[in-house]
Amino acid sequence: MEQEPKLEWEGMATATLINTTADQAWSLMKNFTGLDKILPAVQTCYKVEGVDGEPGCVRYAAGKVTGPGGKELFVWAKERLIETDPVNRFYRYEMVESNVGFRRYFGWLGAKEGGGGGGGCVIEWSYVADPIEGWTKEEFDGFLEGGLEAMARRIEEIFKG
Repeated sequence: MEQEPKLEWEGMATATLINTTADQAWSLMKNFTGLDKILPAVQTCYKVEGVDGEPGCVRYAAGKVTGPGGKELFVWAKERLIETDPVNRFYRYEMVESNVGFRRYFGWLGAKEGGGGGGGCVIEWSYVADPIEGWTKEEFDGFLEGGLEAMARRIEEIFKG
């Protein structure tokens, strides 16, 4: 497995899903070009190039987010899938272009067994990046945590049925 380069910022957010198994959560999360289905801030997400779900696939994702200082921002990014592991339920990706001030960014998104209620899971979103123009690390970590919590709520709603 290829390692990300050593960058200045590193962080991880986790969220517990009480009533959703890791397999159920992964069935939605694995859709690299379907981020808009599970992350409420993403209003559009689609394939730009490559084969969906295969390393090398590039997605375009865009939406409105609350940025530093509570300012509402319209953000977009193109991200390339680096690796996907359906057995261990994760994928790795890198940002290739954005309007947010990213230079180098590598992310990891996955689901693991665990969580409350005996049948739940934990979803994780981690990253390594160069400092992001206009953000502090604490602001970006908070942004990531808020996004993952929103994703967890959306996934639980979908499987609530």
